[in-house]
Amino acid sequence: MHRDLSEYHTKGEVLIVEDTPASLKLLSDLLTEAGYYVRQAPNGELALWTAQSRPPELILLDIRMPGIDGFEVCRRLKEIPELQQVPVIFLSAQHDTDDKVRGFALGGVDFIAKPFQTEEILARADAHVRLGRAQKALAAERAHLEQRVAERTAELAATAQSLELEVRQRRANEELLRLAGQVFEATLDAIVITDPATNIVAANPAFSKISGYTAQEVIGQPVVMLHAGQVNTATYATMVQSLQNGGHWSGEILARRKNGDTYPGLLSVSSVRDADGHVLNHIAVFMDITERKAEQHLIDFLSNHDALTGLPNRLLARQRFEHAAAAARRDGQCVAVLCLDLDRFKSINDSYGPHVGDKTLQVVARFLSETVREGDTVTRQGGDEFQIIVQDDVQLGATLALAQRILDGLRRELIIDGQPISLTSSIGIAISPSDGDSFDELVRNADTALFRAKETGRDHYAFFTERMDAEIRDKLAIQGQLRGAIARGEFEVHYQPQMCLRTGVMLGAEALLRWDNAVLGKVPPNRFIPLAEEYGLITAIGEWVLDTVCAQIRAWHDAGVGDMKVAVNLSGGQFAHDGTVAFVENTLRKYGVAPASLGIEITEGTVMGDPDKAVAALKKLKNIGVSISLDDFGTGYSSLGYLKRFPIDVLKIDKSFVDDVTTNANDAAIALSVISLAHNLNMRVIAEGVETRAQMEFLAQRGCDEMQGYYFSRPLAGPAFTALMRERRNLLEL
Repeated sequence: MHRDLSEYHTKGEVLIVEDTPASLKLLSDLLTEAGYYVRQAPNGELALWTAQSRPPELILLDIRMPGIDGFEVCRRLKEIPELQQVPVIFLSAQHDTDDKVRGFALGGVDFIAKPFQTEEILARADAHVRLGRAQKALAAERAHLEQRVAERTAELAATAQSLELEVRQRRANEELLRLAGQVFEATLDAIVITDPATNIVAANPAFSKISGYTAQEVIGQPVVMLHAGQVNTATYATMVQSLQNGGHWSGEILARRKNGDTYPGLLSVSSVRDADGHVLNHIAVFMDITERKAEQHLIDFLSNHDALTGLPNRLLARQRFEHAAAAARRDGQCVAVLCLDLDRFKSINDSYGPHVGDKTLQVVARFLSETVREGDTVTRQGGDEFQIIVQDDVQLGATLALAQRILDGLRRELIIDGQPISLTSSIGIAISPSDGDSFDELVRNADTALFRAKETGRDHYAFFTERMDAEIRDKLAIQGQLRGAIARGEFEVHYQPQMCLRTGVMLGAEALLRWDNAVLGKVPPNRFIPLAEEYGLITAIGEWVLDTVCAQIRAWHDAGVGDMKVAVNLSGGQFAHDGTVAFVENTLRKYGVAPASLGIEITEGTVMGDPDKAVAALKKLKNIGVSISLDDFGTGYSSLGYLKRFPIDVLKIDKSFVDDVTTNANDAAIALSVISLAHNLNMRVIAEGVETRAQMEFLAQRGCDEMQGYYFSRPLAGPAFTALMRERRNLLEL
């Protein structure tokens, strides 16, 4: 038996399915404080058991979970009859359109993006719980009303038959007639009795209360006087046919009160016949369903519109697109779908709070609705994402003009609750039929174009191309595989020797990360490292590399092959992380590695974002005893003022200058300048990418301290590099 929770929690019962404890607690606390009764499930299996034990009124379901993911949980829930009507809102940290399409196809009603916005969660939970309750109440009310109509019709039919018997039997059953009269007088539904010509012969008190007419005012009048407006010919013909064939008809009508107001009514008409089958009377029973219609309108609106902005939602947008596409095909035109996203909208919520963020979205929604032409459709898909459907000619003049108007208009400063808000937007555009025929395909391709617009600087628009789609899919594939690469053991550190150009002996090595994925194969670092930084994965990967290198240095020491100094690259994302210096220190201590055995390599771009913070972090590393190398010098900012401030031990000459150092005077001059500059600043110089003996000899003769490159050795995995250390091969003997 399900216990009744309404006495304690009036807002409803919610099941939260989330495998992240912090997110689970956040959602639970938020909804509990808002007045919901909350149940929790940390995985898909427990969620299915919990939901079946007592169906909730709403399920918040995380997509990415171990074991059974959110999509599979939703599919199984919708196979259970008693859970089919429970609304499911998906929770996701990703903004993948394919995920959204799949979620809606499985029966999900909405998506909430992570990180969570309090007002959005509460608004959507409230809307869907209210919608679910309203639908249940409407179904119950419909069943109740239909039962009442059936009961009243049966009672009146019995009454009519009793009246007929009374006439035929000369009022032999007066007690039954008195009872029928009481039913007629006491019922709360309006009852009108007509003669065979449909003129009113009787009306009960409920009729007077509902319509405003007294019985005396309508007796003798045709019953059609109560109908509002023109009688629908087809509906009237159906009613007459049903009365002739089966003696009964029911349906909705629009009635008029005495004061002129119109109202919807549910009408049931039955014919009373004599023993010979001739119609004696028609009995009409009807009830005012104004409140029921209002509830239906609310349900229809919530089912097709965004609760915050009032704009059409995805369901209604798809219908509008189908109409626009049909018109475009007929007129030889096309349909453009614009996906718009507000740039850095999260900073508005963080700075001013969700209340100002919601008002900003409402202002933007109003601006977009006023900017588009009549007939174009503006929709909101959640968060700060909007879509616009535009019918246009093949030159796309209206689409281009609209995109520019939106960009220009959103650059103007907004004043919301007294706060000046600055906005820009990025827009992706896909065109039907060239970029797809279906709404979902166009949205997916417009999202791809939007991604490119943001990637190339924001505050402008981009059109979809097939090449762009392939590039984005490639990036998404790499992103998806990167997330589990460490756990699957797919990364490996290779080591490239760094050789002394004076003695020819090996002085150290640079640690280089390699990735071999079962799906993607061997992925070059220049493809996955930038994406790891973009998607916030670089810190975890960098920490794994540092831990692996320190463990290898310790293993070489314990094996007696010598102490080797290894340089590890530090990315901009790692360098900006406040805990990186502490992690370096703790890792050295963990493996008992001397700080002098570790070098940190950075690029100019790594430290130029916040030079003051960079100087402080580099000094801490120097104080630990770790050496610092500046990689790719001359290819970035090349600020000598900052170079003087940074505690750098080694400058590295980029391979692009080494390739033609023996044949190109400019490259040779740059290499000589770097060597001279470094030595004047008491720094050592390492040349990268040395591949020929001529390059090696040129650099050695010009005073370069060290080199690394294929001339001596390619980067080697740990065991192969260990063998090279044991071999003690000399550069000068090659």
